[in-house]
Amino acid sequence: MDSKTVFLNTCHAIANQLEGFKIYEKGQRLKKVASDKDIFFEITFQSYFVNHSSHIMINPSMAVYSKSLKKWQVDNIRNEFCTGLIYANHIGYITPLNTWKKWNLAGLSFEKSVDEIARYIQKYVLPIFDIFDSKETAIDFLKNNGTKFNPYCEDSLGPLDFLLCHSDQETANQFFNHYIENCSYKGKIISFFDKLKTEKEIDLNHSEFADAGKIKLAFLNGLSIKI
Repeated sequence: MDSKTVFLNTCHAIANQLEGFKIYEKGQRLKKVASDKDIFFEITFQSYFVNHSSHIMINPSMAVYSKSLKKWQVDNIRNEFCTGLIYANHIGYITPLNTWKKWNLAGLSFEKSVDEIARYIQKYVLPIFDIFDSKETAIDFLKNNGTKFNPYCEDSLGPLDFLLCHSDQETANQFFNHYIENCSYKGKIISFFDKLKTEKEIDLNHSEFADAGKIKLAFLNGLSIKI
């Protein structure tokens, strides 16, 4: 059996252990729609060009999107390529593995890898999807916890757009400040935020560093740093 067939068989074998997901791209993308029909969830499986019969690798990721957020992003960030992404991560980073985990599917590794990936999705990914099944629940969680969906998740500014779009300024500001307070480069963020006050033009599609785009968005939407 060639490596591509093994890879696609793996995608389907994992999907068979999950409920409510539709299969796209021959199994490489699984999609489920939330109760409000606006938010949707995806699990994707990435393969590698260097695969061969004894080394067939798979890397699974998860993501949460909103159709209404996509329109908000296009209008506010002024970028037609916005996707409505709320939160995304590689599955290895939201589990005790805490790494960019790749699984080998070749030979005797197949069944073990399928079961392990499915188990991690069920235990760590689906609970995140459950939080976003209700916008109200998601907003409340993000306001109070940031993106610490479990002990292994790191704080992220990713959902800031979602909160600016679907919640009030106070909630978005609490989320923003929670992130800064727990960030390892808090001083850099505060300095950058202060510098924005002197800028005549702010380009949301250029990032000077990892969080710069989100910080600019916060500034332009009237958020403030209260630390």
